[in-house]
Amino acid sequence: MCKISDCVRPRWLIPHILTFLARFFPTLPVVPTLDLLFKFVKVPRKKLIASMNPLRYRGKPRLGTVVELLRVTDFLNQRLSDVNLPFIVLHDSVDAVTDPDVSRELSREAKSFDKTIKVYDGMMHSLLFRQTDENVEIVRNDVLSWLLARSGGEKRLQRRRFQDFVLLTVLMQHQNVKCTV
Repeated sequence: MCKISDCVRPRWLIPHILTFLARFFPTLPVVPTLDLLFKFVKVPRKKLIASMNPLRYRGKPRLGTVVELLRVTDFLNQRLSDVNLPFIVLHDSVDAVTDPDVSRELSREAKSFDKTIKVYDGMMHSLLFRQTDENVEIVRNDVLSWLLARSGGEKRLQRRRFQDFVLLTVLMQHQNVKCTV
């Protein structure tokens, strides 16, 4: 998350009040929010798994955390145009938690020549866990393809497979095992 969408960002006075209160009560869990679990979990079985996760925070966000999120996203938002490295952004078109327009803005403003944005339809917020297995596979393949294309990974992977084949052949010959490929 590099910017809080204008449609969910608190009105101008709220961040000032939160910042003031956080100086004295940073761990106070009083910031009102909705339980977003059911807004970004598509598969009922995975909703159950996510709801039973013992590491899942169930309380209200703490003042200090919210103030830092506001501060950091403001800082990052002012520097979107400074991004000058290869990146891929993955987002859903109807994300109820973060705004896909913010991802589009990053892609538009960044100086990087190697930038990829993938906006998926109907996958909700959590792209790699709380989706159908088919959708998770689509996202994983997109990430893997992006990484392999930039790392020479496909050639390296083919070379490694060939080396493994040669090694297996040598080992099989050494053991006098006959095998047809």
